[in-house]
Amino acid sequence: MNKCLRNQLGFLPVTMFLLVALVAVGCRTPASTGDGASAHRASRRSRQVRVYGVMCLFSPKPWINADKAGDLDPEGIRFKVFLDGGKNKGVFCDGMFHIEMYQISRGQDGKWERKLVSDWHYPTKDFQQVVAKILGEGYHMRLRWARKDIAGHEIEVITRFEDEYGNVVHSPTKRLRVPKYVS
Repeated sequence: MNKCLRNQLGFLPVTMFLLVALVAVGCRTPASTGDGASAHRASRRSRQVRVYGVMCLFSPKPWINADKAGDLDPEGIRFKVFLDGGKNKGVFCDGMFHIEMYQISRGQDGKWERKLVSDWHYPTKDFQQVVAKILGEGYHMRLRWARKDIAGHEIEVITRFEDEYGNVVHSPTKRLRVPKYVS
């Protein structure tokens, strides 16, 4: 037997041993080693993206009926928010949502007035996460407003997102008419 073939056959048992050991142990990435800190760091890295815009989607009837009185007038609003990470898809990102709701009405002088009637300030982790096939990752907002007399008026909703570094982006203003069912 020639010397080269003998050397190759000598490495065969070592190669087989390494292959069996690799299969027995398995391949692991840092996030799958069972080290919770590594997994947490990996997920935090994916959430530290720059957000370039905020898109809010409202259903035709975004109202929440949440009072104990049982009337049909809404006491809150629900909608979905998608944070644009620059790739035309929504992304999850650590930060704060600041949502303002203004009531629009005519004053006694006949001019339009815009009055802040509710505002909410919550971290992104407080909202249910959603994934939409086309829009990507987002958040489901469910917000109750502070006053009962909103029904029957027009409102404007503005959603701002502030990341961990203080960068702020906001949605376009959304104007809606809140239905009033009880006189």
